[in-house]
Amino acid sequence: MTESDTDLGAGEKPAEALYFVGIGASAGGLEAASSLVQNLPPEVNAVYVLVQHMSSTHKSLLTTLISRETSLPVVELSETTEPVAGTIFITPANSDVILQDGRFYLVEPGGHPASPKPSVDRLFKSLADEAGEHTVGIVLSGTGSDGSYGVQAIREVGGITIAQDVASAKFDGMPSSSVETGCIDLTLSPKQIGQHLTKILAQPRDFDQLRRLNERPSKLSEIYQILLARTSVDFRDYKETTVTRRINRRMAALDITDYDEYVSFCRTSAEEVDALFRDLLISVTRFFRDPDQFDQLGTEFKRMLKNREVTQLRLWVAGCATGEEVYSIAIKLAEAVGGLDALREMNIQIFATDIDERALGVARRGSYPITAAADIPEDILETYFHIREGRIEVVQELRAITLFSLHNIFHDPPFLNVDFVSIRNVLIYFNAALQNRVLHRIHYALNPSGILFLGTSETVGSMETLFEARGGTDKLFLKRRLGRSATRRFDFGGKGFGNLTPGRQFTRHEAPTDAATSPFGTFDTLARVVAPNGFIVTRGGEMVRVFGDISAFTQMTENAPLWIGLKNLRKPLRDEVAGLCATSLKDRRRRVGRWHDLAGDGFNEVRAICYPLTSADGGEDHVLVGIDTRLQEPAFDALETLNEEQQRAYIQQMELEVNQTREALQQTVEELQTSNEELQSFNEEMQSTNEELQATNEELETSNEELQSTNEELITVNEELQVNSSELQRVSTELAATLEVVPFPVLVIDQALIVRRASLAAIEQFRISDIPATGVHLSQCNLPDSMGQLAQMCNEVFRLREEIVKRTTEGDVELRLTVTPFRNMSDEVLGVVATLVQEGASRDTTMH
Repeated sequence: MTESDTDLGAGEKPAEALYFVGIGASAGGLEAASSLVQNLPPEVNAVYVLVQHMSSTHKSLLTTLISRETSLPVVELSETTEPVAGTIFITPANSDVILQDGRFYLVEPGGHPASPKPSVDRLFKSLADEAGEHTVGIVLSGTGSDGSYGVQAIREVGGITIAQDVASAKFDGMPSSSVETGCIDLTLSPKQIGQHLTKILAQPRDFDQLRRLNERPSKLSEIYQILLARTSVDFRDYKETTVTRRINRRMAALDITDYDEYVSFCRTSAEEVDALFRDLLISVTRFFRDPDQFDQLGTEFKRMLKNREVTQLRLWVAGCATGEEVYSIAIKLAEAVGGLDALREMNIQIFATDIDERALGVARRGSYPITAAADIPEDILETYFHIREGRIEVVQELRAITLFSLHNIFHDPPFLNVDFVSIRNVLIYFNAALQNRVLHRIHYALNPSGILFLGTSETVGSMETLFEARGGTDKLFLKRRLGRSATRRFDFGGKGFGNLTPGRQFTRHEAPTDAATSPFGTFDTLARVVAPNGFIVTRGGEMVRVFGDISAFTQMTENAPLWIGLKNLRKPLRDEVAGLCATSLKDRRRRVGRWHDLAGDGFNEVRAICYPLTSADGGEDHVLVGIDTRLQEPAFDALETLNEEQQRAYIQQMELEVNQTREALQQTVEELQTSNEELQSFNEEMQSTNEELQATNEELETSNEELQSTNEELITVNEELQVNSSELQRVSTELAATLEVVPFPVLVIDQALIVRRASLAAIEQFRISDIPATGVHLSQCNLPDSMGQLAQMCNEVFRLREEIVKRTTEGDVELRLTVTPFRNMSDEVLGVVATLVQEGASRDTTMH
C-alpha cells in the first residue's frame, strides 16, 4: 500500500470507485479543454471522454493537439473501446459516443440533421444511465444549448454537474444554457475544474467552499447598496482598500468607531451618504499635473496633426473632475495647431465627463482661484486665461470646443470615433476586472492609431494586446491595429529611437543635451564601434537603421522591393545574412559569416557579423548586422615554388578556409533546423486554427434553426411580457387604491430609508407634500413623537431581518408601531413597511 493510500484511511471508498467524466465543448472549446487537461491530477481514478463539435467531413487533429497539453494518455475512440482509468478519450467526427455494458461504443449520430455532432447530451445521458452517481458532466465554451438535457439526466441520478464560468468562456451559449436549467452544481474556470477535481469527487460532497472561489463577499455590501440607492453609482468594483480608507475618514470625522453604527447613520442621513459619495470620487486635479507628460502630449499632438490631413478631431477626457486637466489638454492642442486663431478654424470637439455633478458645474464655469495660476506657465496664462477679481477664467475659445457631461465610464455607452482619450488617475481606484472592462470600452471608442493618455501610476496592465506604448513617452499609448497590417514598432528602453516603421525614414526624438550619458548616445556609440558599416534589421528583413556607408554592399534593381531590406544586399551576402539573423536570434548570441569575394574601394572580401538585439519588454526582436572588409593578397601560382615558411602560411590559410567552410555548413544545418521548427510550429497553429474553424462552421450550420426557434420563443416571451405588463398595471392600480383608502398611516421604506410609497392617511398626517419617483427621505417626513424612533427601528429590522413591534401612548390613546421587512424571491430584504395603528380600536380607525 502506498503512502497516499494510507493517508486516505476511511476515505478509500471514493478512491476505489471509477468515475466517468464527460466533457462537452464547441466553439472556443479547444482552448478551454487544453486549460482543463493541463491541470488534471494524475492520481484521480477517473475516465475522461471529450466531445467536441466538429464537421462530419473534417479529419480531426484534436487527439494530437490535446496530447501535447497533458501527461495523461490521450486516445481516439474506436468502434468499441474498454474504459481505462486516467485516460482521456476523444470522440471522432461524424459519430456519437455512448457508454453501454461497461464499454464505449461509437454510434450513428441521432437527432435532427442540423443538430451538433457529436452530441454532448447523448453522451451525458448514457453516462448517467450506466455510472449513476459516479458521473461528472462538464460543459465548456460553445454556442447553442447542447448538454442542457444531459446535465439534467446526470443531476437526477446524483452525479456532479459543472459548467464553465461564462467570464472565462469565449462563447457562453452552452455554459449559460446549462446553468439556466438549475441543474449545475458548480461554475468554475477550466483551470479551477482541473485543479480542484479531487475535492469535487471527494465524499461526502461539500461544494460550498468551491462555490466561493468566484464569489467576493464583502462587509461593505450594505454601504454599497445604500450608495447605489442614493446615487445610482455602483462602487462594488472599486478597490476595497480605497473604499475602506474613505469610510474610515468619514467615521473619524463623525467620531464614530463602530462600522455597523456608521452604516445605521448612513441610513438615517442622506447628507452623510452624499458626503461619502463625494469623498469616494476624489475630485482632485490641477493644471498641467505632471508637466513632463504634458510636454510629451504636446509633441504627440504635433506629430498627429503633421502626419495626416485633419478635418475633425474628437477628444474624450474621462473623470475630468473640476476641469483643470481638460483645459490643460485643450491648451496643448491649441499650441499644436498654431494658437487660438487656428483653433477657431478647425472642427474640434472635446467631451469631458465625470459622475460628480458638482465638479462638472465648476468645470463648466471655467473659473478658478488665482492660486491655480502657480501651476501655469506665464506665457500660457497670458494667452489662454483672463484674470478678474482674484480669479482666473479660461478664454471663451477653449470653453466653446469643450462639452461637459454627466457620464459613468463603466456603465454608460462610450463616445465613439474619438482620436484621443485621457483617463488619468482614475484607473488606480478600480480593481483589475473593472480596469480591463474600461480599457476594452476605450479601445472600442478609439479610431485606428488613436491615443490613450494615462496617469503617472497607471499602466494598461494585461491589456497590452490592445495598446502599445508610444516610443519616447511615459504614459501615452497607441491603439493597436489587431490585423495583419499592424505597424511594426521598435524602441530601446522607451527612449533613444523613435518609432521605426518599414517604408518610412528614421527619425529621432529630441535627445538629452548630454548624449554620452543618454540611452540613445550609449547605444549609438556602441553600435558604431561594433559595426562601423552596418544596419539594424527586423526579424522580417526590413532595415530600420543604417550606420556608416553600406552602399558598396547593396544594389537597387528593377525588381528590388521599395523598402530597404536584406533583399537589397548583393550576392552572396543576401542569402547568408538572412540565415545568420535567424540563427542569431534563435541562439541569442553572435554569429559570424564566411569571407566572400566582393570587390570594392580598398577591399576584395567581405563578411557579415550578426548581433541579436532582444526586446526586454516583449517588443519585436532585431539584429545588428556589421559588414567587415579586408584586402586579401592573391594566392600563389604554384605550391612547388614556395619555400618552407610560405608553404606553412599557405597550409594555415587552407585550414582556416576549411574551418570557415565547416562552420558555414554547420550554420546551414542549423538554419534548416530552425526553418523546419518554424514550419512545424506554423503547421500546428494552422491545424489548431482549422480545428476551431471547423467547430465554428458546424455551429453556424445549426444557427439558422436555432434562430428560428429563438424567434418563436421571443414571440412567446413578448406575449408573456404584454400579459405581465397588464398585470403589473392592474396590481399598481390596486395598490394605489388600497393605500388611498387604508384608514391608518402606512409607509413603504427601502434600505436607504427612502419612503417609496405612503398611504393617504400617512401623507395627510405627516404633511408629506408629494412623493416623487425618486422617493422622499424619512428625515423629511414630519413624524409624530410616537414615531420618533422609526429610523432606529428600521435599522434594527434590516439587521435582524425580522418584524419589530413597539407600543406607545399619545395622550390617552395606545398605539402600536409595527415595522415589517419584505423580501424578494432570493430572500433578500428589500425594505420595510411601517404601520401605526390605534390599540383596542377597529382597523378602520385613523389615528390623528
